[in-house]
Amino acid sequence: MFPYPSGRLHMGHVRVYTISDAIGHFQRMRGHEVLNPMGWDAFGLPAENAAIERNLDPEDWTKSNIQSMRGQLDDLGLCFNWDREVTTCLPDYYKWTQYLFIKLFESGLAYQKEAVVNWDPVDQTVLADEQVDESGRSWRSGALVEQKLLTQWFIKTTNYAKPLLDALEELPEWYGVKAMQANWIGECTGCYFDYRLKVNLYFLLLFSKCLVFLYLLLFTLVFLRPIPTMLQNLPFLFWSKPFRRHLADHWLPVDVYIGGKEHAVMHLYYARFLSHFCRDQGLVAHREPFRKLLVQGLIKGQTFKLADGGQYLRKEEIDFTGKEPVALSGGPVEVTWEKMSKSKHNGLDPQEVVQQYGVDTVRLYILYAAPPEQDILWNVKTDALPGVLRWQSRLWQLVTKLRGARELGDVPNPSLLKKKELAEAKKIWENKNYAIQEVTAHFTEDFLFNAAISRLMGLTNTLTSAQVGVLQHSVEFEEALAALVLMTAPMAPHLASELWAGWWLFLDPRKPSKITKVLQQSWPIVDPQYLEVPDFVEVSVLINNKPCGKVAVPLQVSKDVSRVQHLVLESAVGQKHLSERSIKRAILSPRTALINFLVEE
Repeated sequence: MFPYPSGRLHMGHVRVYTISDAIGHFQRMRGHEVLNPMGWDAFGLPAENAAIERNLDPEDWTKSNIQSMRGQLDDLGLCFNWDREVTTCLPDYYKWTQYLFIKLFESGLAYQKEAVVNWDPVDQTVLADEQVDESGRSWRSGALVEQKLLTQWFIKTTNYAKPLLDALEELPEWYGVKAMQANWIGECTGCYFDYRLKVNLYFLLLFSKCLVFLYLLLFTLVFLRPIPTMLQNLPFLFWSKPFRRHLADHWLPVDVYIGGKEHAVMHLYYARFLSHFCRDQGLVAHREPFRKLLVQGLIKGQTFKLADGGQYLRKEEIDFTGKEPVALSGGPVEVTWEKMSKSKHNGLDPQEVVQQYGVDTVRLYILYAAPPEQDILWNVKTDALPGVLRWQSRLWQLVTKLRGARELGDVPNPSLLKKKELAEAKKIWENKNYAIQEVTAHFTEDFLFNAAISRLMGLTNTLTSAQVGVLQHSVEFEEALAALVLMTAPMAPHLASELWAGWWLFLDPRKPSKITKVLQQSWPIVDPQYLEVPDFVEVSVLINNKPCGKVAVPLQVSKDVSRVQHLVLESAVGQKHLSERSIKRAILSPRTALINFLVEE
């Protein structure tokens, strides 16, 4: 999603772009081409209102903010394809919106008529139904919306209602949003028609589900419509199409769309409508614009607004000396937690947080604080980052310890490991592969970055508790630490780059790779041996909830309680502990390799 350049970035922007940046780095490390563009939603009221507040020219204000916000994005270490940058208020962009509008008009999908519309008395503009919240207020100004009769342009999205509704079945990953769009589109079992009466030129609206009526009507409708202008009369030079077809078909549809659920029946819906339309126009090969949808929650800031009019206030416009806050202009104030926005005066400058904690700490906290779909209430007075700060420190200490061992001349030599250390090295190997499996799944399937970080923290704990001999001489420790740093890189690229550089200086010289930049490394993969299904499973044997040994059981019968019980009774463990005891019941765990015998004491 592209930001409005009406001011500085806030933490909500940081969250959405941190998520996209992490996914982009991950996919590049897996060898994929990644296009992560950036642009500026620079037309319209948000930028204009901000300029008016400051008594500045909107064009100058917008351009200066674009430069400022671009610098902020660079300071956050975000990796965008700046060669694909777009600015919606420049002719090289909006000439194509004009092109598409004319295409809509020529197709009979854009028309004018007088209608009752939603009027925002504060912003002095018309709002679509989707821009009015459930309490009847404007999505942006917060003002109570009025109804006015005006002549307006309309787009017949209803002409695509049936294909848009049917195509939702092709979007299994649009959790929650599918139902919202289906409800918004509604049942598609008939047609609406506008009749203009010759008597008084009034419009008569008719809806019918009757197939015979609809069939006959097809032979009586005649469309007479003026065309506002021809393409050649527009004040801009056109290429023949908005984009090269082969490039569009190569990159589209978008693999992952990241945005809030509040857009489900707004631009997510209109993006689908225009994508279907462009496909019918032969501009693209696909109908649906997005494959996966990552519904991202909000970072909410404490918000103050007048209880009566709903106008948003700055903190300096409020008196906090009493029991309840009141506006300096008079009147009670409503205190809520709402989406950070410049128009609501509740945004937090990311640079302040970055200066205090560092870029990667902010990135990690945003990813770790909650699953992407959940909201984060940001209170700078109480919110701390102890978990991710400690984890970064422990990562640094691990690399420092390995460097220290290599500086002393220690090179991995498994033959020097004792039996207990070999067992610990195997455990590290298992934990490494499990972490790779889980973190990869989180990045590709559910986008639970908080769970991915938790898994990496677990691997960090395993390595931190390793014996000195394991650190010095096991290849497993070295490989696990390398995998840990690599899997951290998409989420904390600056820290991981430092760790990788420090680790590389003292790496075993036998390693062949010469690439030293962490983000140019390949994403770690699970060792094939880890994925091999064992022929036998070691089943833990308990008697009255007390462990007494383990028995190897063929994998194919390990879920059959009677077969497992029989094999245990015939084993040395069973002969020793159960041969002379009366068994009341045997319980086989459905989740773990464990059988518990309940016997008479």
